[in-house]
Amino acid sequence: MPAVSAWVAAAALAAVPTWELWRERWELENGEGSFEIHGCVGMLGGEEWPLSTLRDDLSRVVETAEGWAVPALAVLLGLLAYVRGKDHEVVGRRVAVLLVLTAVVEPLVPMYSEPGSCGQTIPLLSADWFRAVLHGWGSNQLCLLLAAALVYAASRTATREKPVEEGTGTAWRRAVAALIDYLVVVAALRAVVEPAWSLIDQGYIWVFWFRQGLLGRLGDVLDSRVKPEELLALSALLLYFWAQHTLWGRTLGKRLLRLRVADARTGERLGAGRTALRTLAFPFLAFVPDVGLVLLLAAGLGAFLDAGGQVLHDRLLGVAVVRHRPRHTAPEGAHAGG
Repeated sequence: MPAVSAWVAAAALAAVPTWELWRERWELENGEGSFEIHGCVGMLGGEEWPLSTLRDDLSRVVETAEGWAVPALAVLLGLLAYVRGKDHEVVGRRVAVLLVLTAVVEPLVPMYSEPGSCGQTIPLLSADWFRAVLHGWGSNQLCLLLAAALVYAASRTATREKPVEEGTGTAWRRAVAALIDYLVVVAALRAVVEPAWSLIDQGYIWVFWFRQGLLGRLGDVLDSRVKPEELLALSALLLYFWAQHTLWGRTLGKRLLRLRVADARTGERLGAGRTALRTLAFPFLAFVPDVGLVLLLAAGLGAFLDAGGQVLHDRLLGVAVVRHRPRHTAPEGAHAGG
């Protein structure tokens, strides 16, 4: 079947970044080949908070996703949905979007440095930075974009008896809401916790804390290198989500995007206990030694390929993320988790 062949070709193209990454590592370990440094990932750059914090976390996600062939795996799971004839168009669109996002984000996350020096990084969003990002586009981006085009075209070839409904259309809203909550948490930690702690410990410099992403802080917890004040900050992160979901069923990000967390069966707000279990699911996966981030990506991939968009722990807890509508409007349609 031509459509199946297109899916297989897309999987092969999506595997190119993983192949390139492991080939580079093999050459470095064996002293073969040569390479040119285009950026200094992981260095302390200029004062670009909170974008530097977000960039650090994105760099970890992209490197892990490419190292574990997540784009190719997403295509193969999409092929499975296509063969089964179940929600293939919804899954195809999501897989195509995932491939495009991976291609676009990859050149954005390195800490590009001035030519001939790794000590001075190029400021984010400057003209030099945009030029460096454009030069960062290469074969990986081309392969991922071609794979996305093949997936999207193949997902639209099969006929269906009725139009596919993609939940309540909350997929992009959940992503934007998550980004808003991320930035709110980082800003709150710096605006509130940093000054308060400076009164207790005059010798502690928090500015370096915020140049490393939250995922890096979780890694420090696993390595027993986190300080008590940093553990307090991470606890505040969990409290941010638990308290708002318990009281109102939505965080600031979800409020702005008109989403809320609810019981999947009744549509009512969750209790404190079930909300706590849902909130702890993220750190529980993240704290698994060596593969914590991989498990988080797997959970996200599962939700991405699910027609309703629910992650596994939401399905187990009977939780859904739905569009928030005032009580005087029409009742909500199908649920969509996240």
